[in-house]
Amino acid sequence: MTLHKLLPAILVSVGLTLLMLPLQEAIDLSNTALLYVLAVVVIGSHYGRGPAIATALLSALLYAHVFVPPLFSLAITEVQYLLAAVVMLVVALLVGHLTASLKGQAEQVQARETQTHALYDLARHLTAAQKPTEVEEIASRFLRTALQAEHTRILPESALAAPPAPLTAALLQSALASRHPLMSAGSDPQHTLALVPLIASGPQHVLACELPATQAGSDATRTFLETASSVLTVALERTHFAEIARETELRRAAESLRSSILSALSHDLRTPLTVMVGLADTLALGKASPERQKNMLNALRNQALSINQLVTNLLDMARLRSGNIELNEAWQPIDEVIGATLRQVRTQWKDREITLDIPLGLPPLCFDAVLVERVLWNLLENAIKYSPADTPVELVVRRFGDWLDVMVCDWGPGLPPEGAEELFGLFRRGQTESNIPGVGLGLAIARSIAEAHGGQVLAENRMGGGACFRLRLPLGSAPTLSDLKDET
Repeated sequence: MTLHKLLPAILVSVGLTLLMLPLQEAIDLSNTALLYVLAVVVIGSHYGRGPAIATALLSALLYAHVFVPPLFSLAITEVQYLLAAVVMLVVALLVGHLTASLKGQAEQVQARETQTHALYDLARHLTAAQKPTEVEEIASRFLRTALQAEHTRILPESALAAPPAPLTAALLQSALASRHPLMSAGSDPQHTLALVPLIASGPQHVLACELPATQAGSDATRTFLETASSVLTVALERTHFAEIARETELRRAAESLRSSILSALSHDLRTPLTVMVGLADTLALGKASPERQKNMLNALRNQALSINQLVTNLLDMARLRSGNIELNEAWQPIDEVIGATLRQVRTQWKDREITLDIPLGLPPLCFDAVLVERVLWNLLENAIKYSPADTPVELVVRRFGDWLDVMVCDWGPGLPPEGAEELFGLFRRGQTESNIPGVGLGLAIARSIAEAHGGQVLAENRMGGGACFRLRLPLGSAPTLSDLKDET
């Protein structure tokens, strides 16, 4: 029992004696004894069993010496006074013991409640952990707060054979074999090394930390560590199976992508190549008329352009997905790029009607002309392919606040019921695509290029049928003539 706990017992006993001394004639001896017992209760409820016993002994001594006749003497001659002093001492000791026990039980309940809240917070924080390293970080913060633990680590099964110092493989194997917290000498006399096995159906782990030596050996600490280890084990097992699920999903997606590429290439390369071989064989016979030869040569050219477009899309998508895209941006009017795109489109679809609605006085934009031309080509190609040949494709340009929108609208079947986002995935195509060439990369490429410019590609159904695809680019602040002069 330390001095800071013994001092209140002395002060209360002596203080109560001095307080009652002037009232000695007015207070009965039995009431005086009860006041001393009350002092024992107060000390026991605040400072525990040791100070309560000290208060009881000192109070009995002061009671017998100061208040029991003969006064200021311990030579008690009458049996009734001696019996009163002994009874007072016994009652004080019993009351002090009971009060201290109740205090200890209340402290245990409070400690368990605190630990329960701490474990609840641990479980709540662990629900967001996605990796074992995140579980280790959360466990380190938790044990530092709850047990003043230091150097907390969670060692995976792969690290158990050659752990970092001061851990040894033998210690870790002993902890796993015991299936209970194992205490060992720490890095200094003030700390104890705690090894807690985390036994799961998947890979095994061991939690290692250094605890203050004063609390490392208590049963409460061991129980708390075992409970915390159960929560950590569940979290580690969840992250393990989540990682397996992610890897499985990645493999499945890669396999699906590979199958989609092979399927698309086998269909969209084989068909034009078959046509080209047939046309070449016919031309080689030399029996066709000049007019028919010209038509077959045009057909050969169109099939070659189709294959070139397919390969270009594949290369563009590979470059965009790898992140190796460099924008050669310059301030320029959008209508010039629209005009260049339309000239290319009309060489392949000469008879298709395309209506334009482009207002005058549009501000210049900063963009990569080649890439934006690719976006417009893909949007126009998509509209032409998926709408009836006798319906027009509409290209409309509008300014909305800080954005410039280029809208390509058609009178086709519209967007699929599941929504437009499906069409922007790799190798995603519309519902009526079975007889339409293409691998489903155009819209994905268009969106990637737009996002690289800080813009968007959006899609929506139009009233009366058909769909509209919107290229949205930021306007920005065009440089003034003085800015250009300063740069030069």
